[in-house]
Amino acid sequence: MSSNEKDAGLVAYEQGDFAAALAEWRQLAEEGNLQACHNIAIMYEMGQGVEADLAQAQQWCERAAQGGSVPAQAHLGYLLIQQQQPEQAAQWWTKAAQAGDADAQFSLGQLYYLGQGVAKDDEEAADWFEAAALQNHMGAQFNLGVMYANGQRYAHAKYWWTKAAQSGDEQAQAALKQLADMGV
Repeated sequence: MSSNEKDAGLVAYEQGDFAAALAEWRQLAEEGNLQACHNIAIMYEMGQGVEADLAQAQQWCERAAQGGSVPAQAHLGYLLIQQQQPEQAAQWWTKAAQAGDADAQFSLGQLYYLGQGVAKDDEEAADWFEAAALQNHMGAQFNLGVMYANGQRYAHAKYWWTKAAQSGDEQAQAALKQLADMGV
């Protein structure tokens, strides 16, 4: 398969010709193209050119995820959490997080922090939040700040909230104001 074939689906998609994009990507998916499988999953999830169908979205996403697509692994975790399946979401987010996906690292941190689908483990949560925060994930930066503030490690909280605030996080801006009001 040439790069022109891959581009044809994307060009059609960007032009709003979802039927043509779907046809191109189905052919590529049958040839084992993981990105095409993931693209089809998104189309089914969003109802673009097809009737919205979360079961089909999950099947296509799982196909790409099992093939090793990190974005599909992270996306599959999201689809599973929507279906109240945190244990399975944790498994896929772990794979994507270990591969360096910041959104998966953040989401996995959330699961550990809340004890959903995994045993509650604040240390593990902080590790995943930090991994995502180091990749400038604003939510992870904020959450890491919260964890430090809860442990009364205000200098660390201030550091992470400042990073998040610089990216536009209004909660972090409010948290920094509270620290300033406390004299920190």
